[in-house]
Amino acid sequence: MKSAIIKEPKKIEVIETEKPEPKEGQILIKTTATSICGSDMPHFLHERPMNYPLPPGVPGHECIGVVVKSLCDEYKEGDSVLAIPAGSGGFSEYFISVPSVTVKLPSDNHKDKFVVAQPLGTIIHACRKLFSPLFHPGRGDKIDFNSWKLRDFKVAIVGQGAIGLLFTSLMKIFEAKTIIGIDPVDYRLQTSLKMGATHIVNPQKSNIQNSVREITNGAMVDLAIEAVGKDSTVNDCLSLARRGGVILAFGCPRESVYKLVFDDIYGKELKLLSTVGPEVQVEFPPAVQLIADGRIDASSVISHRLPFDDIQKGFDMAVNKTDGAIKIVLHFN
Repeated sequence: MKSAIIKEPKKIEVIETEKPEPKEGQILIKTTATSICGSDMPHFLHERPMNYPLPPGVPGHECIGVVVKSLCDEYKEGDSVLAIPAGSGGFSEYFISVPSVTVKLPSDNHKDKFVVAQPLGTIIHACRKLFSPLFHPGRGDKIDFNSWKLRDFKVAIVGQGAIGLLFTSLMKIFEAKTIIGIDPVDYRLQTSLKMGATHIVNPQKSNIQNSVREITNGAMVDLAIEAVGKDSTVNDCLSLARRGGVILAFGCPRESVYKLVFDDIYGKELKLLSTVGPEVQVEFPPAVQLIADGRIDASSVISHRLPFDDIQKGFDMAVNKTDGAIKIVLHFN
């Protein structure tokens, strides 16, 4: 089978590897589509300690496919699924998963859009943590989005890549009063407006603190979401929050140690929340449903569809933000 292997920083190749065999309780999935995630970048760019070459398929984890062999009761051959690969080996033609991190997909002619449900599920996980003090986020294994209303909220989202855009879209669904998309790339800001931002700010063209102060009539924001993964953008969020505001550090850290402006945290009595998830069986199904119902426009997030053999090109585009790259999906024939 085909697998991609990061042989050294910024170099990923497609090689032939053995197809895995599932054990009792596992399922073997033939990948139909997998996508490149911002959290893959530390592996590709060697921003964290790594031993190269990385194992085949690593760090791919945003995957949809078809069950080709099942040794569990929950899934049968032919089921279309969204699943997290065991060992994050999702940049492969086949991968092993287990029922606890697998959900069925609805019948649809454009199934590759459901690859976006994986990152969306992690965002829903973050929102459940954020909003549980405000209202009941659901009962049991059900999430009631109709109760998630943020009508008086002012929100800034720093970073308008795929994650930031999905946050922007959810904030629109939750009826946030003000949604400010912040990104240095103009085409992403235009997509942000399409996804629901009420205002956009390019930090390379204007001072974001002054801009947000003007947009909010001096109030600043109740919630600042960091969707990049750098200490500089976390500090941007700290500067944008009102006194007593909340900071969500969502972006996958590009470094293990952050240098933060603690004066802002201390002086403004800010709440700093981090999150990594998700609870798959609770948060993936509603993510799939939001996309199936068209409430989340996955087509605006997916900017490119490439053959799996072009994975090097896909990573290069994602790193350099060329040709309007946002979310790049890789397809197997």
